Formats: sequence, C-alpha cells, structure tokens
Amino acid sequence: MSHSHAPELPYCRNCHFTLATPRPIHCGHCGQETDLHPPSVREMFTEYLGHYVAFDGPLWRTLWALVCLPGHLTNAYFHGRRRRYVLPLRVYLSASFIFFVGWALLPQGPTQVVEDGNAATIAKPGKPVTIRVGPNTSPRQAAATAAAAAAAANGASAAPGGVKVSSKLGDCDLTRPETCSSGERWLTGVLDKAESLTFEQWKARASALAPYAMLAMQPIFAALLLVTFAGSGRRYAEHFVFSLHSHSLWFLALLLAIATGTEGPATLAVFGHGLLAMRRVYGLRWWGSIWRGLVLSAFYFVLLISVTLTIALLIAITA
Repeated sequence: MSHSHAPELPYCRNCHFTLATPRPIHCGHCGQETDLHPPSVREMFTEYLGHYVAFDGPLWRTLWALVCLPGHLTNAYFHGRRRRYVLPLRVYLSASFIFFVGWALLPQGPTQVVEDGNAATIAKPGKPVTIRVGPNTSPRQAAATAAAAAAAANGASAAPGGVKVSSKLGDCDLTRPETCSSGERWLTGVLDKAESLTFEQWKARASALAPYAMLAMQPIFAALLLVTFAGSGRRYAEHFVFSLHSHSLWFLALLLAIATGTEGPATLAVFGHGLLAMRRVYGLRWWGSIWRGLVLSAFYFVLLISVTLTIALLIAITA
C-alpha cells in the first residue's frame, strides 16, 4: 500500500525554516523530517515505544554494561559519555517493560492449575483439589473454576468450623448497624476483609504486588542513598541515577529468577553486583561497601514490605 506524500515545500512545515538545496532529509533548524507521509501502524508503534522504551542498538550495549560491568553505566553518565549508552530513565523504563511483559507470560504464584481430561486440578502444597468440569470447558474456564474453589476453601478455613466471625471495633457490631458510626462501619469492614485472608493468600498477594512496590521504591531508594552517603558531596539527582540503574538490574534479575526458580542464588548475585557497583561509583573499600550494602538492604526490604502490604491493604479496602 503506497502512502500519499504531502507536497514538497521550500520550507520546514514545523518551524518554517527555509530548507537548503538539495533538499535535506532533516531540517537543519529543528531536526524534523522533511519527507512527510501518513504513518503506518508499525511506524506509529515504533515512534511511541521510541519515546519511552529503547529497543535500538545502544540498548544491547547498555544491557551488557548494566549486567557485566557493575557501576560502569553510572560512571559513564557522570563523566559525560551519554550518547554511547541509553539514558538512565529509558534504561529503567526498558527493563521494567521487559519485566512486566515477561512476568505476565510466566505462571504466577505457588498455585498451578493442571488440565486432566474433564478435571481441572489445582495443586496446592499438600492439598490438591480436583474440580470436575464439562467436556467443552476451555482451559481458561477450568482454571478460573479451580481457583475459585481454592479461594472458597481458604476462606472457609480462615475461621473455626468454616464460619467467619465478624470483627468488632469497640461497641460497633456490623450485625447491628445502629451501634456503628459510618467511620466505624468502614473500618470494621476493612478489618473483616483483612481477617478473611489466610496467610497463604496474603503471601500470594504480596508476591504479586512486590514488583509494583519496587516501582514506588525507586525514588525512596535514592533518598536512602542520599542519607547513607551524606558526606560524599553527591546530590540527590546523582543518587537517583544510581538508583535507576540498580532497579533496572533488579527487574531483569527478578524476571530471570522467576523464570528459572533460582530466587536464592539471584539474590546473592544481585547483592554482590550492588557491592561492586557501589565501590566503583562511590569509591569505597570492600568493608565500606559491605556494611553500607547490608544497611541499605535491610532498610530497603523493610520499606518494600511496608509499601507492598500498604498496596495490598488498599486493594482489599477498595475490592
């Protein structure tokens, strides 16, 4: 399918700068293309991704440096070598994009649904539950049926005898609405929802929300770096760059760990990578890197868990 080109004009359509002869590909004043045509869907998609995610040649060079040369990208940015590699924010967006796409394609959580003829079996630790479905049931419908049955079983086991007891806040009892104010009814409802979740459900929910909490933790980690390296003379923006590169690596490592089931070795590898990166960026000795790395890791994970549980609670409130 041919594109209908706009008529050629002696000036740039964007800034009205007079074009040179012979006609250049890009305007010498604003840089816009001089040969314009209605874009195809592919061109629009490529242009959209190009503004937010980097998939060009420098990306692969950047990923190599990010994974194999700890701290190199941050130092290169500080020293002004910014055209050779993808800029830190685009690295972070690219890594998070790769993670969430890959994460969506991988099996999630400790629950696995197995199709066996007309039966959908949901395998849980030590307690498989089998649900019989019709011969025309799709795999997606069978999985949803099994997951719903497992959730119902978990909810029934949350209280003695399978009966959930309503929470009370002071003299407020939801079975007698006249004893509760509107605020007490809301808070009691939140407590009821929280109590209805078993430990395994909270754990599964936290595991699912942890990557989103990592997105929120990125600027917080930069603030932790600012406090930890208060005497280094670096500004928050510089710590922010290091945080962007660190989280980019963590997203890629987390995706690999989920795909291969190697969370333990991946955690150790990421910690060692972080120590090397801190040594090179902040000019530390090994002992200085180790104790700062331990302190940062402790504060980071405490805050990460807090943010994750907060998000989970907010979802429970609005569910």
